[in-house]
Amino acid sequence: MTNGFERRETETLDRLQRQAGNAGETLSYGPHPDQIVELIGDSGPVVAFVHGGYFRPTIDRSHARSTARALARLGVRVALLEYRRVPGRPWLSVADLDLAEARLRPALWVGHSAGGMLALTRAYGRPTAVLALAPVADLDRAVELNLGNGAVAAWMGGTPRRLPHRYAALNPRRRLTPGSPGVLLMHGRHDATVPVALSEDSPAESSVLPHAHHFDLVDPESGHWPVVLDAVRSSLGAAATALAE
Repeated sequence: MTNGFERRETETLDRLQRQAGNAGETLSYGPHPDQIVELIGDSGPVVAFVHGGYFRPTIDRSHARSTARALARLGVRVALLEYRRVPGRPWLSVADLDLAEARLRPALWVGHSAGGMLALTRAYGRPTAVLALAPVADLDRAVELNLGNGAVAAWMGGTPRRLPHRYAALNPRRRLTPGSPGVLLMHGRHDATVPVALSEDSPAESSVLPHAHHFDLVDPESGHWPVVLDAVRSSLGAAATALAE
């Protein structure tokens, strides 16, 4: 059964890449070629979207363009981020999100997979609206399970045993708090890429979609996509209420 789920996820990713289309309007937020965002949608609150790819530099934002276009139909302006993914230097990815945040002032952060983990860093020690879709929400456990064939340890520069302070600083499992305000983790029960337990065990609020796999949460053609849109609307509404108080 797991092989069937993995095959379905691979097929969905291939289709999303084929449907990517050309880049939209672009904006640089730093001097590095990867410090760039595509802006999709003409107006409305800014939703920053952080793509996944297990932190590997070979996987870029193109597969997430269909997702970004579908989100923009909600009447928001989607900022589809590219960011540096340098093995052994995870702080560069986090620093890029810091730079993009200062430039864009997003009302909501949405991230998928590895991008979900990075989006969650926005909520470390402060209230921030974050919707993390199938996130790598426990870096220690991801290394233990050898997820992505060692991708997390490669990005982090070593294992939790070798770099305990680095994992303590970056791991959402350790940094989020019970009921972290504005934070929701959403995961598919049949995810074969990032186990659902990584979200279920998070101290922050989580929601599990029965029968959904890894890319159902970012696939506008998925039957689960309307649930994701509802979560985006809810997160934006809660963020707007919080700002008004």
